[in-house]
Amino acid sequence: MDQISFITDYLDQHSRDYMEMSDAIWEYAEHRFQEHKSAAQQQAYLAALGFRIRADLAGEETAFIAEYGEGKPTLAFCGEYDALAGLSQQAGVPRREPLPEQPYGHGCGHNLLGTGCLAAAAALKACMEREGLPGTVRYYGCPAEENAGGKAFLVRDGLFDDCDIALYWHPFAYNQVVYGSSNANFRVFFTFHGTAAHAASAPHLGRSALDAVELMNVGVNYMREHMIDEARVHYAVTDTGGNAPNVVQRQAQVLYAIRAPELGQVRHLYDRIVKIAQGAALMTETAVEVKQVASYANMISNTVICRQMEKYFAQLPPVQYTQEELDFAQQFKETLLEEDREGLENGAAAFFGRRLAREQLAQPIYTAMAENNKHVAMKGSADLGDVSWKVPAAYFYGTTWAAGTPPHSWQAAAQGKSSIAHKGMLHAAKVLSCVGYDFLTDPGLVRRAKAELLETLDGREYVCPLPPECKPEVW
Repeated sequence: MDQISFITDYLDQHSRDYMEMSDAIWEYAEHRFQEHKSAAQQQAYLAALGFRIRADLAGEETAFIAEYGEGKPTLAFCGEYDALAGLSQQAGVPRREPLPEQPYGHGCGHNLLGTGCLAAAAALKACMEREGLPGTVRYYGCPAEENAGGKAFLVRDGLFDDCDIALYWHPFAYNQVVYGSSNANFRVFFTFHGTAAHAASAPHLGRSALDAVELMNVGVNYMREHMIDEARVHYAVTDTGGNAPNVVQRQAQVLYAIRAPELGQVRHLYDRIVKIAQGAALMTETAVEVKQVASYANMISNTVICRQMEKYFAQLPPVQYTQEELDFAQQFKETLLEEDREGLENGAAAFFGRRLAREQLAQPIYTAMAENNKHVAMKGSADLGDVSWKVPAAYFYGTTWAAGTPPHSWQAAAQGKSSIAHKGMLHAAKVLSCVGYDFLTDPGLVRRAKAELLETLDGREYVCPLPPECKPEVW
């Protein structure tokens, strides 16, 4: 039996374990740095398989490394399991229906992402045992990908320094190996401190922190005309200073996300925004406290790894769907907003080309590989970017949702326990494990991936953009 057959048989035989695990993590729906049940379940499963466990890493209580084997090469499978705020949702229901008393939901599919990477690591371990292969396979349990960039803290503490290859996937509405980059990103709180006063009888004694927040936001809005087109700056007011209009707000706070293609560009925008905040404080006679809580480096996709991923998408049998699954997906495709539906045709053409797009649009699940835009940079941010500056890394999107389903949506959360999602997760694990086997057994492949990273960096070195005082925390 060759390794592809062995890996696929192993994963099929243990598929029930992975479906139950991903469903359990979907139900836990734990927020960033609070994924205690999710991490514990994965640790227990891997420990029972013989993996060595290191937990509570880089100040993140819910981070862990499960390791098997010894020697080189060292392969990292990067998993996630954090849920998103505001995306509580009943499973399988094609309408917005939050779960009672559950504020979070898996609207980005991390229940599937982490479990799929874990399954790939388990299958590769089984290959190593079967063939007596040297090398080390690791599963990284990575918390807080959403908003807090949990991997950046792990990278800063050197926990990827001895890795040779890093592998990853992400649930999505289509299949695609991602050659493009992603935006670097800072997350920064600006907290203004003023003076409370009675807004009617003594307004002259007050200094409004909320005024300062509003003036800062106006200043940043004017700045948008004078920044590079590729940059993105957005904010959320996290503290308005209370709900009493007759009291001058003593404190108010705004959280900014600052994105651009390169870390240096983000740093430049950050410095400008700090000056705007200081100007708002000066105008309102308040004080401003600036606190960076997260950062994401831009992604460096390794084409040597990408090509191996494409190889196994081509070699492994594609996922087959039942009529019941197609009907299920169609229900969710029909929930899309009108503007989303209008964008489906252009989006499909961008993914597949006009001819293949017509075929794909006629069905509720995209089954083809999206080839046309695989080099396009992602507008969002991902903390795998920090890993990719230290270790050759790449990832792919795997179909787990109905066509057109946007990530970070209730539709994505509702489909997270479906058989379509399970099949996509299992297929992703097969691709990842087969790719891992190639790098485990072919030293030349590892050397080529490392050489490409060195060439891409061209003398640049990763400098973690997190301030030294920045620690993982719940906020």
